[in-house]
Amino acid sequence: MTRILRGACLALACASMSGAGAAGNDELWEITSQMNMPGMPAGMGARTAQVCTEKGDQKKAMTQGNDKCKVTDLKQSGNSVHMAMSCPEGDAVMDTTYNAARTEYKGTMKMTSRQGEMTMTMNGRKVGSCDAKQAQKERDAEMAATSAQIERSQAQSAAMLAKMQDDQIKECAEAVETMQVKKLGLYERCNSGKEHAEACASQLKSEHSKRSATACMANAAEYCKRYQTMEGFTKAKGSEDGAATCKLSSATLKASFCPRAAQTENLAFLGRFCPVEAKPIAVAHCAGRGYTSKVKDKYTEFCGLVVAKSDLEDEDKPAQKKDAKAQITESVTQGVTQGVNKLKGLFGR
Repeated sequence: MTRILRGACLALACASMSGAGAAGNDELWEITSQMNMPGMPAGMGARTAQVCTEKGDQKKAMTQGNDKCKVTDLKQSGNSVHMAMSCPEGDAVMDTTYNAARTEYKGTMKMTSRQGEMTMTMNGRKVGSCDAKQAQKERDAEMAATSAQIERSQAQSAAMLAKMQDDQIKECAEAVETMQVKKLGLYERCNSGKEHAEACASQLKSEHSKRSATACMANAAEYCKRYQTMEGFTKAKGSEDGAATCKLSSATLKASFCPRAAQTENLAFLGRFCPVEAKPIAVAHCAGRGYTSKVKDKYTEFCGLVVAKSDLEDEDKPAQKKDAKAQITESVTQGVTQGVNKLKGLFGR
């Protein structure tokens, strides 16, 4: 629609372009214009400006500066002029009525393009003479400067959008490496209902987010793949949010992993997620262990996990937590390590 607007400005001396130019034999018009578009507030974009138009041939004046637009119809009857113009971006139809002295006019222009329809109303009056060629040079310079500014703004916007996508792609990749599902951002919730699914699909179609959406959705799929492995599940700390994202049951996964963890003596997994399978190992290797000792072995971390696990469970059971504290106090008094009595209290021995 930009080229149509440019054509309309030159053809009818509309207010969207200005520049009177130097004194000459051409016509200087003061024009008030107002645009109306469906869905936009009425009277949007009302402006007043002075424009210099070439005196002489009506068709030449109307098509000045629009080498890619063609006048498809031009009729003049008395003081009324009708013109239709076809441009690559769309079409425009203009109707103008002058006063008897041709010093004032009223006009309307209807434009149709891929972006929709727009109607412009215009009122003009001749206010003097000017040099159309000089005015054209000034308009071209203004348009060149405006175009350059638009290009710079577009380049800055494109760079900013590219960086935003790069940052999001990096964050989604970290979600897989660290098994932190929250780093997937929006794409954590793609399977959480119709609304989220539509939002993800929209991001995948948009040119502004397609690249990051494609990468992040692939990362989400990889996260779910890894979540179903013992290593990935451990790294994700059995995240319930992760299970929800992947539409999985963490309890079902633990039930399948724990027997295998016991067979392979995967102590890290057993200490975190498998209290039943961990119990005999803890009784055999953790009782009597001093946790302040600098001597470490493969059971040190496991025993710490078992004790920490029982601490977390006790937080929801005040009475049991009080008993555990009493046991620890008693063990200190008797010269026995905290770990021994904690394990005794945990396993009922």
